[in-house]
Amino acid sequence: WGFCYFNNMAVALDHLRRHNHIQTAYVLDFDLHYGDGTVNILKPKGYTAIHNPMAEHRGTYLKEVASHLASARADIIGVSAGFDNHFLDWGQVLHTEDYRELGMMVGETCLRLGIGCFAVLEGGYNHQVLGEAVHAFLQGLQGR
Repeated sequence: WGFCYFNNMAVALDHLRRHNHIQTAYVLDFDLHYGDGTVNILKPKGYTAIHNPMAEHRGTYLKEVASHLASARADIIGVSAGFDNHFLDWGQVLHTEDYRELGMMVGETCLRLGIGCFAVLEGGYNHQVLGEAVHAFLQGLQGR
């Protein structure tokens, strides 16, 4: 299953672990589509906690992510950044400012844990809002 031939998140995290840059990882996958490839590849290896938010309402969605990030313990956070949950895209849940909030949550978690993060672009099909949503997420990561 899945839409991707290569799983960029798994490749990146396995590379970091193989070269002893990390021991553990946390993946926040906010793409609309469940990241079954990420789960199937990384979960059995035992070093990655993966969160795929599934809430259907934006307030609940953001609270769910905040709750999971509050208990995150890892050497790095990888974000499968899918912007197809935008209310003007297939998912119809999140607003552009919500992606900023997601970025802020990830950035604050990294500061709290003293770790870094990275993101890989996943979905996002409405090109009229994709750039704005990506920009908002990146601004959030920077604390703006």
